[in-house]
Amino acid sequence: MNEGVNARSVPASAKAVGMDLFHEKAHFWGRTTLWLLIAACLLPPLYLSFGLGYHPGWGVILAGIIGYAAFIGIMWVLEPITYYPTLGIAGTYMAFLTGNIANMCLPCSAAAQNAIGAEPGTKKAEIAGALGIAIASLVNIIVIISIILGGSYIITMLPAPVESAFAFVLPAIFGGVLGQFAYKNPLYGAIALAIGAAVVFSPIFSLIKIVICVVLTIAIVLFLERKNLKEA
Repeated sequence: MNEGVNARSVPASAKAVGMDLFHEKAHFWGRTTLWLLIAACLLPPLYLSFGLGYHPGWGVILAGIIGYAAFIGIMWVLEPITYYPTLGIAGTYMAFLTGNIANMCLPCSAAAQNAIGAEPGTKKAEIAGALGIAIASLVNIIVIISIILGGSYIITMLPAPVESAFAFVLPAIFGGVLGQFAYKNPLYGAIALAIGAAVVFSPIFSLIKIVICVVLTIAIVLFLERKNLKEA
């Protein structure tokens, strides 16, 4: 008798229970690690302020918080909403824990989903994306340690044209992700590209440009999908 378990033979109720347990664990460890990270980030300034007596005064601190929040605060709400459909619950916790969401976690999550043919938004895609982010984060840590130990010396040896090419890394990553999904449906890829170009060159507040691109693209794609379903 075959002792292996075919994924298709697992009852839907068992799959639902398994995903509920997965989400429960993701919430627990995600919140725990994020709160530990917040505490670790606050300990040095608290020690400098109250342990060594270098407190700058609450007026300076509040002014800095208000100034920073006025510039970037909107992304504290918009980024989790924008990235969640691709990252999933566990992936969102890991991405915001490790950072580099747009240029590492999001592309790696999408690549992992594409590698196994998982449709974005499904349970299969969520697990694949979480594993992709986890591996990418581990590799990122190894690379960072290597760069800390010897990267500065290596960078000084690079010719100027190579250093200037680093500015194109992030656009290349976004282009690769767009091509990965546009290959499956060129029409939707063209729509996303057209919306992105229109928003980038329009006089819109820069912090909300990504959100506008995502919302408009999703809205148009959903409209076309519903239209195709009605016609079918």
